[in-house]
Amino acid sequence: MIYNTRLCGVEAFEFEGTRQPVSVIDFWSWAMSRLVMDGPRGDLAEFIVRVALSGDIDTPKCGWGEYDIDYRGKRVEVKCSSMLQAWRRETPSAPKFGIASTTNCMVKQDEAGEWYYHGSDGSPARRRSDLYVFCLFANSDLNTADLLKLEQWVFWVLATSVINEQLGERKSITMPLMEKLGAEKLTFSNLKPAVDKLIAEIETS
Repeated sequence: MIYNTRLCGVEAFEFEGTRQPVSVIDFWSWAMSRLVMDGPRGDLAEFIVRVALSGDIDTPKCGWGEYDIDYRGKRVEVKCSSMLQAWRRETPSAPKFGIASTTNCMVKQDEAGEWYYHGSDGSPARRRSDLYVFCLFANSDLNTADLLKLEQWVFWVLATSVINEQLGERKSITMPLMEKLGAEKLTFSNLKPAVDKLIAEIETS
């Protein structure tokens, strides 16, 4: 199986050449249906941002890159949090988003064109994107929460240079702090214009 080819879901499991009565879509449904869980929710947030910015979802998620999305020549890091958790709480969560520096992630292509992880070169940890998109699932009501309804998400964008200058080695950021640094709360419909505007500011600074 080619690892950087997007599957369509009908691919069947086999045992010794015999097709089994389950397919990739069955696995996806079993593994990913609880979208509110941390892992699926993070993947969903990146998917939503990709759709908002460019619609480029032909290549499957890599999972070990230094940043999440290439867009207009800039490196975009997507971070996700939620007012609602998979477990019941008496009060809503107090969302925060990770912004810690990371070591580099070296990837290479083999002769067949497949990408693979090749370790780190030992360079100092740093933030490796040009900008961050912070995604919050903002509905804390279990009765109405639906992660597929994009109006229930809100977003903020910040240049990585601002985070570096203002927050140094801080490892997380909260909503009030993002807004103190100048980030505006965005809806899905105005996320792309806000990112485009920020990129223009980065390019002229």
